[in-house]
Amino acid sequence: MTHANMDNSLRTAVEAGTPVEVVDQATNQVYYLISAEQYQRMSETLSGDFDPRTLYPMIDKVMSEDDARDPLLESYQ
Repeated sequence: MTHANMDNSLRTAVEAGTPVEVVDQATNQVYYLISAEQYQRMSETLSGDFDPRTLYPMIDKVMSEDDARDPLLESYQ
């Protein structure tokens, strides 16, 4: 595995819990930068040792962020 230094803006974005899309300027290949914790959860999910309850906190966070940006949320309820 290759290791690279991360600048502060990428660190802040990853620490927010949302995967960061990174585009290789030379190839236009898209990569996603995630934390080791997120990677571990995904690995467990794909390996079959998955307990869906481990994702509940992440799902709650993503849903609350999405709700906070939804100007029509009150009209849905």
